[in-house]
Amino acid sequence: MRRSILLAALALAACGPQTNPDAPSVVADTAANFNQPIDARGADPSWGLKIRGLQLTLERPGQPTVMATAPGATIDAHSAVWTASLPNRQTMKVSVYASPCTDPATGTTYPFAAEVLLPDAAPLDGCAGKPAGAAAAPKS
Repeated sequence: MRRSILLAALALAACGPQTNPDAPSVVADTAANFNQPIDARGADPSWGLKIRGLQLTLERPGQPTVMATAPGATIDAHSAVWTASLPNRQTMKVSVYASPCTDPATGTTYPFAAEVLLPDAAPLDGCAGKPAGAAAAPKS
């Protein structure tokens, strides 16, 4: 009798979902990664953004540096959004998405895609990740 129950259990287990070794792996929850310093960059037009805590600094060639303070980010499992007040009382919105992004100019792959929205300007799209030269997080 025990042998019959064991065989029945094994047969049912064999009917369960099968894993596909060629299927892409599931991306781990990355919300915690948005609480670190982030650098974003893009081309066409060229731009760079630094996120350090609540401070956002946007640099573009031939344009004045835009510095703004956001009250914090709205963070979910796969994105973070900062809405910052500019000195002219308009807003800058920065969105960072947990989606791999490849810089077409360098071929470098970054862990995040980024978008910057400024008033009266086309969206700035690019890639984002840890600042260059940032130390890796210590392993526990």
